[in-house]
Amino acid sequence: MEMKKTENITRTDRRKARIREQLIAGAMEAFTEVGYMKTTVDDITSRADVGHGTFYHHFKNKQDLLGKLVDELADKVNDYVQPKNMQLSIYERMRYEARGILEYYVNNRSILLALKEAVMVDKQFEGKWLKISESLFKRIEHDIKGSVDKGYCHDINVDVTIRSLTCMFEGYGHYLMTEDLSSEDINAVADSLTDLCYRAIFKTQ
Repeated sequence: MEMKKTENITRTDRRKARIREQLIAGAMEAFTEVGYMKTTVDDITSRADVGHGTFYHHFKNKQDLLGKLVDELADKVNDYVQPKNMQLSIYERMRYEARGILEYYVNNRSILLALKEAVMVDKQFEGKWLKISESLFKRIEHDIKGSVDKGYCHDINVDVTIRSLTCMFEGYGHYLMTEDLSSEDINAVADSLTDLCYRAIFKTQ
């Protein structure tokens, strides 16, 4: 009896998770097609192919849905930029992380463009926008300060350097969100940014 109850709970949880993913996919489709501000709950549920009332079992409103997605996304910066191979040279590591940052913005453009739109009409999203920027800042800060401590860098103003790199990658990431570029194009951009940063910051032989 207990085992059957557990199986039912698991089946119910799986169904809830599946519907939640349908709602998220429907929201991303609606945000892309009509924009965040014009999107209604009906737009989301019709694309998700679920009942209108079902939406409210998972989210309070579209603001709640977007807010949860942004919170999850802010925690994924390291997933994109942390190299799997710890034996990379400094340059190779920088190139890997540069590509990862740009892919973070391109792969999540639907959420980020919706957030950009939401910031203009809803003050609560300003903090979430800054949370993503701060996640990127902390990642770059970790790398640069570690390299400075090891004597790999020129004599630089560390804080200015970290903030400048953050603004550069964030700005270019936002630009790429609006462009239809191939993976090869994104890699070429990442390589150019890596060359620029490496020559400006690191001592070369």
